[in-house]
Amino acid sequence: MKLSTVLARSPASLLAYISSLSKRYQDHVLLFALSPNAASPDLAQLVQKLTTFSPQTIGCLSVPLPAHSSALLSCSFAMFRPDACIPFRSQIPGRASPQVGRWHSFRQKGPQAKILEEEVPSGNIDWGNVWDQSLTNNELPPELETLSPDEIETIIYFSDAAPEGLSNALARFPGSSKLGLFAASTPFITGRPVTLFKGDKIYESGAVGVALRNSKATADVQFLGMKPLSSPMVVTRAEGNLVISLEDKNPTQLLLTAIRNAGIESIGPESLKDNDEFSLATLQAGKPHQMCNILSGDPSRGTMALRSLSAPPVGAQVQFFYRPKSTSATIPQELTRPPSPRHTLGFIVCPEMREYTHPSTVGEGSDGVAHIFHDTFLAGSEGGFISSRSQDGASEAPWSCSIPGGLATLTWRI
Repeated sequence: MKLSTVLARSPASLLAYISSLSKRYQDHVLLFALSPNAASPDLAQLVQKLTTFSPQTIGCLSVPLPAHSSALLSCSFAMFRPDACIPFRSQIPGRASPQVGRWHSFRQKGPQAKILEEEVPSGNIDWGNVWDQSLTNNELPPELETLSPDEIETIIYFSDAAPEGLSNALARFPGSSKLGLFAASTPFITGRPVTLFKGDKIYESGAVGVALRNSKATADVQFLGMKPLSSPMVVTRAEGNLVISLEDKNPTQLLLTAIRNAGIESIGPESLKDNDEFSLATLQAGKPHQMCNILSGDPSRGTMALRSLSAPPVGAQVQFFYRPKSTSATIPQELTRPPSPRHTLGFIVCPEMREYTHPSTVGEGSDGVAHIFHDTFLAGSEGGFISSRSQDGASEAPWSCSIPGGLATLTWRI
């Protein structure tokens, strides 16, 4: 495999880099993620160049990477030998994001698709059963149906906002680590909710990806910029995406007390839903293993809603974390300058951008290329990533992270 990430000051310099790569790797499968912060004619030209790079290409439009200038174009490249890589396209339906006290019906994707909502009582409901209905018996994408679970070690994909059908189906490969990126929202750029590519075809829903043979990766997750806000606690009651008690105490009151003790600017429980700074992490060996945003809290009833399909189970060790508003998004040095020979593919959650800035040719360097990260594929997303790490032949349940600074990586030793 060959990985690289390019930050460029001009579309012309990126086009030149793509041309040089295609001459050497035109017989490989290309996986790419391109930021859309270019003028429409330039973006169309870049997409045409990438989708005709080789006979088989998989890609998406992603958000610009954190960099010295938000005006830099970013494009990530991963080239795989055809005998070691199976490209696929998924149209498996997913589900809408859960909301407190409301059930979103199973999502059927298509040009006329609608997400219907049905009110249900918020009392004694098995939310896990409700959310998991119709998602447990999905067939795999056609390209993956005949593969043996033992021959696939890593699966990488780009998805729309509802990947749950696919991520559940991929559980049929328990020995492989799976990592998905929520593609950038592009309605005002391409007229599509998201923009996905497989060969010369463009899709606005579903997912595209690659399954890799004989390429076992080490999967890891970091939460850059997050600081602990409390001591570890144990979940004593939870339901659906609600944490009802921690250490048999009111979780929202515990969070508000932790905020006050930390001297953080005063914030009321009613405004927690408007702040992504506060999160709850599950711990393994004393370190954050999974982390999700706190959507809202009720000091009187005690319930705390998480931006997650399910809350940590009873008995899980958890901890509150906080991301200061002043924290800036940066690319970790271990990705820009790997300390040892290795290939790393990473998906990083970037803060929401109100608008994209087009690149400028003004800057140092005559070739218009600001940075090249060798042996690294790094793509950004405002929506986050979905992960299912495998250890000892067993995969964890798929979970998603949308916390700015969240970074999921797959690493291969060279």
